[in-house]
Amino acid sequence: LQRFVAFGLAAVVTVVAAFIMGSAAGNKKYDAEIAAVKNVAEDVPLVQAAMPQIGNVGGEPFWTWFGFSTRVDWCAIFVSWCEDQCGYIDAKTAPSFALVSDGSNWFMDRGQWLEPTETPQAGDLIFFDWEQDESRDHVGIVTAVIDGKVFTVEGNSSDRCRQKRYALNDPVIYGYARING
Repeated sequence: LQRFVAFGLAAVVTVVAAFIMGSAAGNKKYDAEIAAVKNVAEDVPLVQAAMPQIGNVGGEPFWTWFGFSTRVDWCAIFVSWCEDQCGYIDAKTAPSFALVSDGSNWFMDRGQWLEPTETPQAGDLIFFDWEQDESRDHVGIVTAVIDGKVFTVEGNSSDRCRQKRYALNDPVIYGYARING
């Protein structure tokens, strides 16, 4: 009986260790992909404005810049802040927006909208529809497109500024916007 219990315990420990190692290996692959993205997008102003913000928690500098005195959903405000750092808002080549739908509508109205089947480029905005109910729920900045994946920097992703990646055919992608400027 003791041998059976010891064997069972050893099997459980092996499975757990393999799971943990697999997760770590997956993270290393993701980290390598992100490092490659940093090299690709170095000369894109909007990406240059967004990348140093990675790691921000809570979004306070962005929503206070926009004029809010308390925390609000801030993904669109983060994008607007980055646009402002590049001079796009003053040049009227991009909108200042706090509502995701206001931003996407602005680009649609000006013919600067790309359907989700089109391939974005670094510096485009990416709009998401998490529930796939034809609403726009979230926005980020495209940093690169590599091997069928779109890489992004997003504000208010679990209340942080983060780098993320999606398959280009991910159904949660609502569309893209291209800043002409």
